[in-house]
Amino acid sequence: MAGGITGVILNWKRPANVTRIVNGWRRSGIVTEAIVWNNNPAERFRHDWAKVINAEQDLGLYTRFAAACLARHECILIQDDDLELPIDSLRRLYDAWRQDPDVLHGIFGRRPKADGSYDPRNASGEVPVVLTRALVASRRYAADFFNVAPQFEAIQREGKPFGNGEDIIFSYTVMRYTGRLNRVHRLPVTELPAPHSIHGRNWSAHLAHRSRLMRACEAWLKGESPNEDRRDVIR
Repeated sequence: MAGGITGVILNWKRPANVTRIVNGWRRSGIVTEAIVWNNNPAERFRHDWAKVINAEQDLGLYTRFAAACLARHECILIQDDDLELPIDSLRRLYDAWRQDPDVLHGIFGRRPKADGSYDPRNASGEVPVVLTRALVASRRYAADFFNVAPQFEAIQREGKPFGNGEDIIFSYTVMRYTGRLNRVHRLPVTELPAPHSIHGRNWSAHLAHRSRLMRACEAWLKGESPNEDRRDVIR
């Protein structure tokens, strides 16, 4: 298959999952380059095929886009470490990207509720937000993310962990460029063990943060200031 995909994944405290995912990419023949960014300074990550960046401190979720800037392929697969994609799902995502490389293509999507707040239910078809649990994108958008993200710094300082909501900012960055919605496809995945997951955090605070960020991104998309304090409308 000409071209191929660069797979990008972060490691924190699930190295066995990351190794399994990267090995699956290698066997697929579709993902022909892998970059692992390890944000856990207490435990170095090693792999005999992937390119590994071992950070001396946790630099947060934005590092997935920093890693993507280093890719040699134009098609980037960004994937979390709590799921595995069957080969057919990888192939279909890649085919969708090749047919329409301007938008994001993924498996998990979100739409705002009628009041503009974040809806945690999965949405498919044309959506504003594609989750970084599993998405493919054009490499050029990774650099664009870093031009846009500082506009939401005040909101992001309150997110836990740092960078929470990076998928929302990334999705709206792409939409502002294209003027179109992104795309979510119904494709099978294999869920993997997920210790230290988001379910161990304050779920209501997580949703409130993402609601505030989504409203700010919607305002920014319309050419309004993203820095207006909208916390009163999400209580």
